[in-house]
Amino acid sequence: MAKLILWNSIAKRRRSISDTFYDNGLATLRGYLQDKGHEIKIIDWARNDFFQSLTPLYLARLLRFIYGAMKKSKSPWKRKFLGAVSIQLQELLSVIQEARLKMYLNNFARRVKKSTAHIVGIKLWYGEAYQNAKYLVDLIRKISPQTITIAGGYHVTLYEKLLMEDSAFDLGVVCEGEFTLDKILKIIDEEKGDWNKDVVLAKIAAYAEAGALENLLYRKDGQIIQTKRREVKVHSSKSIPVYTLDPEKVAIHVMVESLGCDWGKCNFCVHPQFYPNYALRDPEEIVTEIKSMADNGIGVFRFAGSDTPPAFGARIATRIKENNLHVVFGMGSRAIRNAQSQFDALVASYSTLIRGGMRAVFMGGETGNDVINDCVMNKGIGFDDLVWSIKALREAQKQAGEKVFLSLAFIYPAPLMGKVTLRQVEEDNMRLLKETMPDSVMITPPGPFLHTKWYNEKDKFGFQIDSSLIKTAMSYEYVLYKPPHLWPKLDISLEGRSFAQLLVECNDFRVRVENELHIPTDISDEHFLMFYAAGIRSAEQIEKMKAETMLDIVSCDYRVTNQLARKVNEFSRKLTQT
Repeated sequence: MAKLILWNSIAKRRRSISDTFYDNGLATLRGYLQDKGHEIKIIDWARNDFFQSLTPLYLARLLRFIYGAMKKSKSPWKRKFLGAVSIQLQELLSVIQEARLKMYLNNFARRVKKSTAHIVGIKLWYGEAYQNAKYLVDLIRKISPQTITIAGGYHVTLYEKLLMEDSAFDLGVVCEGEFTLDKILKIIDEEKGDWNKDVVLAKIAAYAEAGALENLLYRKDGQIIQTKRREVKVHSSKSIPVYTLDPEKVAIHVMVESLGCDWGKCNFCVHPQFYPNYALRDPEEIVTEIKSMADNGIGVFRFAGSDTPPAFGARIATRIKENNLHVVFGMGSRAIRNAQSQFDALVASYSTLIRGGMRAVFMGGETGNDVINDCVMNKGIGFDDLVWSIKALREAQKQAGEKVFLSLAFIYPAPLMGKVTLRQVEEDNMRLLKETMPDSVMITPPGPFLHTKWYNEKDKFGFQIDSSLIKTAMSYEYVLYKPPHLWPKLDISLEGRSFAQLLVECNDFRVRVENELHIPTDISDEHFLMFYAAGIRSAEQIEKMKAETMLDIVSCDYRVTNQLARKVNEFSRKLTQT
């Protein structure tokens, strides 16, 4: 029986307080593959204790003290001095963290050699986690050369052959990996006698050439070959994830309630590359999965779909109530086109969702300027649609008697295409925010990601992109909390302005939102979900927790975040017992 080890790639420090959620992708793979009779082991280091183990506590606490002193000091020279000291300490901390992580990776590669597993599959994430995954694969090739390594996750789905060219993985699996992995493991199970990696890879290639392996990237004669994508069914079905319960993980389950997006036409979005059509799961199947999670003491959920239409979400919430389940969840949801004319129906859907447990929503606003939303974003909705969708949510909130936290996303600055001025876009953004007053604003700079129209038609939208961008982007550490001058150089410019200048403009808008409207920025629906579960619900409490957890991240002193996670876990467990 072939054995598969699945490893969740990881950076050497937290990027977000939600980094330690249970990983539903790996657990779904295990659920499906175990049902098919395969033996699967998951190695997931994205845990509270593991992140802390990479950092000397005395150094992290010293950094936290310095950042606190910088924030309180009114002396420019003192802030400058403390800033210079903090940079030196951060560099020392980074060296120590990298050395410790590489020690763990070396030990892991040696354990792979001693194990009976023939395959190591790695779920890839962007930036430093991807670099660490490449380092591990190189180690496995050296220490355990007969082990097959497979790349999986959104990162390989986005970059495909380019990622395989940039790394030493033997195979890559895109989109829904469980179906391809099942077939690969069955091929391996057919092997008799002594294990020979080259023979097995040749056999896998033969199956692929015969059309029997979809969603696969493989190597042959120095070339990287990609098989056709598996068609996603309109009514999708997924296996129930199988978790290894761990108190050092956050007891929030990321629920795949749909695949793709029901709009799928935004010029800046990569979702069509992952799933070209929109697929819904049966609400009854979703409720079965919720029940399974509740049996494991998990009562808090984040719907993973890029867009959960309110009407579909209401169908799920109705089944939750009919089954007398007590849960709390958050989700992403697009504004509704012609929302004003559908206001009453929209309020009804949102009310049902809230009564079913919805407490946080992420909504992509992108911009308050209708010309930009139409010509640049191709968002499919406009200013009035955003306003009336949010009004419906707020009205439903009143009717249901429960607060729902809204995180509204913006891309700023945006390509202008000579149609409007940046000043006009900024003022329209502020007008939208004043009209809707979300609980948080997520503001990100523009990025022409591979396979998007912004990338494919870069000249039309005013982007200038260096030929090295894709290789750089695969390993780029994209972290919103960093000041603009600390972001690594990225060879993108927009309408004559460098990426560094775009970051400054983005940050200036962020500061204006905070100072003029007193709306906090960069708090996602996931964060609101955690805050709600921990009993942190007033604006003052949220602002304080945001500041404290941000200090955790920049200093790597994770005491507050770990305490938050414990409160979330206790709330999640108690929900399942009511």
